[in-house]
Amino acid sequence: MTSPFSLPAVLSPPMTGHEAVVDAMYRCVMAFDTNDKDLFDSSFMPDGVFEVNGRSMTGLPEIHATGLALIFSVDTTHMVSNVRVHMKVAALSAEQHEASLTATVLSQHFVAGKGMEPAQNDLMGGSLYRGDLIRDTDGLWKFKHLLIKSIWVQGDYSIIGGNFSEMGK
Repeated sequence: MTSPFSLPAVLSPPMTGHEAVVDAMYRCVMAFDTNDKDLFDSSFMPDGVFEVNGRSMTGLPEIHATGLALIFSVDTTHMVSNVRVHMKVAALSAEQHEASLTATVLSQHFVAGKGMEPAQNDLMGGSLYRGDLIRDTDGLWKFKHLLIKSIWVQGDYSIIGGNFSEMGK
């Protein structure tokens, strides 16, 4: 689903270097917040691994069915900060095709459609993200592996249907 708050995956003018790698993170979390599957897919390799608190999902079909189904079922905002990028340069080429990044993310979750109602329960979390990315043939940087580790949570786990790391086990 396209949202009026989602820009195209490929921006103009095209980004390069660190900025283009960080944009993969921004596309990913903006997709979370706008329920935009296509934008999410632009940030992930088809066979990528999405790991949240020890729960691993491999490939876009599983990520859509499990991870995005949960994230898209609630109203969220994700604020990304402290992003660091490490570019890997191949020995025989000056062109960069692999990178890693780390970030700190603060996320707020509400029952879908209830966030603007007074006195609603919510779940807020602070997490560390670590990603390994490659530049795909379409020129976009995409996650091969995105690891999310929640450091703290505050609020009502029932907002997301229980402890995410224990769901589906």
